[in-house]
Amino acid sequence: MRTTRTAEHGRSRPRGRNRLAWALAAAGTTLAAVMLAGALPQDGEARPAVRGGADPATTVSDHRPGDRVRHLAEREVCADGRDPAESLAPSPDTGVAVRRIQERGELVVGVDQNSYLWGYRTPDTGKIVGFDIDLTRAIATELLGPDPRIVLRAVPTSERVRLIQDREVDMVVRTMSITCDRWQEVAFSTAYFEAGQQVLAPRHSDITGFDGSLDGARVCSAEGSAAEDLLEAEGRALGAELLHVGNHLDCLVLIQLGQADALITDSALAAGHAAQDPGMHLIGDPLTLEPYGVAMHLDDTDLVRRVNRALEDFRGGGADSGWQQAYGSWLAAHMDHANGSAPAPPDPLYRD
Repeated sequence: MRTTRTAEHGRSRPRGRNRLAWALAAAGTTLAAVMLAGALPQDGEARPAVRGGADPATTVSDHRPGDRVRHLAEREVCADGRDPAESLAPSPDTGVAVRRIQERGELVVGVDQNSYLWGYRTPDTGKIVGFDIDLTRAIATELLGPDPRIVLRAVPTSERVRLIQDREVDMVVRTMSITCDRWQEVAFSTAYFEAGQQVLAPRHSDITGFDGSLDGARVCSAEGSAAEDLLEAEGRALGAELLHVGNHLDCLVLIQLGQADALITDSALAAGHAAQDPGMHLIGDPLTLEPYGVAMHLDDTDLVRRVNRALEDFRGGGADSGWQQAYGSWLAAHMDHANGSAPAPPDPLYRD
């Protein structure tokens, strides 16, 4: 795969009291890079297991009676009764959007460069690698054939929707949760992974979960993320001081600098952070059930169908599937579940 990259877009800065948090996160990027470099496994080296992962529990056990906000991790249902993970049925047809990509001769994809295991830039080669990048390659092959040309654009969480709407990227493959509200702004493929929001904090912390132990704690999330929505809706009631920054890795940096006490992000991303920094650990059970999807422009229905066709192939084939190979390469050693099971590709749901 021939890959080109452009520089990351400047992230929008938080206003008011969160401006200091943004500045500290930007200044501390090198610290996280050092932690990442130290965490990268060498060839033949065993990867450390991390408890938690993306297999949400049905219930959330109380650490302090009466102060738990959420008791069940429930899947979202949209106002029309649909599951947000429902998408358009796969099709091999070439429409306006697919033709535009093929005539250009390259696929422009918004990805992450800071999510260990999912999409991160390796310190030795500078290449962006991870589960989401393997998926991107499979989609590009579906659209452009063997040895596709892919432009990877590293984008912050808060810019994902805008870049799609402004057609600066053809799609975003960046652990983006499919939600009812986001369907009003962008279109999604079927789900390719399932996760849930979870608390991550230092091992020496007194924080016990998404409960009263957050009273007075500085809790960080990425702007434009489901974690930010959760904290804004329920975190203040627990007495938490909320910090919102451009990327979830910035939250890890703030904790490493002593400027935040915990972060909330998708459980699968949090597992990557814990693998990256052994001083961190996942706390409690996932608070939500959230599917990851490939995000595209609302008008690009033919592209959505072709991506879903690529996902059918990516998920299919059992142990030899592209999904299982990507999972084995990047995630398997870090998804240590209490019941001994491993995540499986989610079953596709279609609207038509």
